[in-house]
Amino acid sequence: MENFWKEKKDWLNKLTIEDAKFIFDQAEKSYNHTMETAKGIYERSNGLLTLVSGILIGLVAYAIGRWKDNPHLDTLLFTAVVGIFYFLILGLIFILESVTPSEYLLPGTSPEAYFNNGFFNDKLGDDDRILAFYKVEIINFKERIEKNTKKNDTRWKMYILCLRAIFFSPIVMGIAFAIATIAS
Repeated sequence: MENFWKEKKDWLNKLTIEDAKFIFDQAEKSYNHTMETAKGIYERSNGLLTLVSGILIGLVAYAIGRWKDNPHLDTLLFTAVVGIFYFLILGLIFILESVTPSEYLLPGTSPEAYFNNGFFNDKLGDDDRILAFYKVEIINFKERIEKNTKKNDTRWKMYILCLRAIFFSPIVMGIAFAIATIAS
């Protein structure tokens, strides 16, 4: 990130207040988009957690009932146990990662960052100070957007892996049933 701003230093120095306001507004929109995306990922992952939890509870209840009626490992019980472990791993690895709290960079800069000699000195006029404030926020927005986007990309990948795992779960359970049938 630092290289980006070193390369753009001349451009930053040419900014007018109107330029800075425009760039700031666009950066704010981009930042807000990262936060809306994070919320969407959380909501979708929460839905998957509900689905996987329901399947897991159903499989555990089935396995307990099956064991109670016939206390030996038959093909259906083996398949249910494989399903329990499959969905338990799926929930623990993929889904919980996406719904656990995650630190996103928050908007804005703490006030003490602006109350210093760099902004309040005799060399810097009022308009120049406001322009400097905008420059700092634009630079900070870039960092926030990049870090939040990176975090969202990771969480989207986990979500997609989870969807794929759920899609292939009938195949896994079918293979488990076939193995149990052949082994018995």
